[in-house]
Amino acid sequence: MNIHSRIIKMLLFTVSAPLLVSSCIDETDDNVNDNIAVAFVNQLPDGISTIKSAEIRLTELNTGNVYRLDPFSEELGTLPLGIYDYEGTIIVESLDETTGSTIEKTLRVTGNSVTISSPLSLRLEWFYSNPGGTLVFSEIYATGSPNATATGGIRDSYFRIYNNTDQTIYADGLGIAESAFVNAKSTTYEILTEANNRQNNFTAATIWVIPGSGTDVPIRPGESLKIVDQAIDWSSQVTGAFDHTDADFEWYDDNAQDTDSPLVPNLSKWYCYSNTIWIMSNQCNRSYALVRFPEGLTAEEYLSQYHGGYDYISTIGTQMHNDRAYLIPNAWIIDGVNLGNSETYIYGALGNGIDISYACISDRNSDPNRFGRIFKRKTATKTSDGMVILQDTNDSKADFIVVSSQAE
Repeated sequence: MNIHSRIIKMLLFTVSAPLLVSSCIDETDDNVNDNIAVAFVNQLPDGISTIKSAEIRLTELNTGNVYRLDPFSEELGTLPLGIYDYEGTIIVESLDETTGSTIEKTLRVTGNSVTISSPLSLRLEWFYSNPGGTLVFSEIYATGSPNATATGGIRDSYFRIYNNTDQTIYADGLGIAESAFVNAKSTTYEILTEANNRQNNFTAATIWVIPGSGTDVPIRPGESLKIVDQAIDWSSQVTGAFDHTDADFEWYDDNAQDTDSPLVPNLSKWYCYSNTIWIMSNQCNRSYALVRFPEGLTAEEYLSQYHGGYDYISTIGTQMHNDRAYLIPNAWIIDGVNLGNSETYIYGALGNGIDISYACISDRNSDPNRFGRIFKRKTATKTSDGMVILQDTNDSKADFIVVSSQAE
């Protein structure tokens, strides 16, 4: 039995629906010695009826050579020995459950630093690149503006939530959650509890919810909500800081260390790991999710049903337990963003279908220049009437840029 037959036999015994196994080699370059057998294991979302076109592009990092393959071909292929980044796109048809019609959608997949030195099967977890229009994080300001001595950040941090659709969306009951897991190698550890698998659930350590009875907080097309830590004029204290007296909501902890602005309504705190006050991680190394909780679900019901305590192996090899966490099913998340820095980032707390990469604050950890930097979502296009459509590919590396608060 040759090596190709052995790989195919192995995959047929280990792969089940909705995984599709295939591989192909681009034979346009006759000068390349293609000698490593490669198979693709394709995992697709449910509901896809037809694959219209597919391509995966693998870039060998040492030579820069690019290989364009069909990941759904029945033929097994080979590639030169090397280390590869890859990015793939497929066009599919799926059923729109609302209208009953078939619509065309785009799926993507990406990966980094895959070593091809011996026969292997490469698992591709495809995700929708153009999900239905929804609310998105348009800006995340976690670091805060530089303090008077530029040695740290102040608490003028905020989120901006944007309506990226052509319909009014009500934000009543919408949740903002921060991950319990830190997206950095120094705090990455093995999670032992299956419920906390990021491909199924988001493990949250802080959850704030916009109050309302259902139609109290409308966001019109192209408009946004600004949600802040403290709704005060920070520019009166530090030059260049934000005036947040125009905020729509603030998160307020009923604690002597916090300040409540009586003119701006407060979010409802469903849960927070902190015993005092919650401050966004100015290290920019956690993940954030916009959550649409099931209609009618109360805070009390949620906390009683979705506790997310987990066992894990610490970085020193000791088995431990963290009880201060709650689970959010990935199906409830309408937008999510992983944050990190390129020096310490390993993977994000969000599942690949929500965010395949991360928005990068800096190329080094604890960069003192990170203060005053805002994560800002890119503009994809504008409608005929001038409304901005923001880019939303579930790939924060592609969707966000970092801008200075001084330019705002």
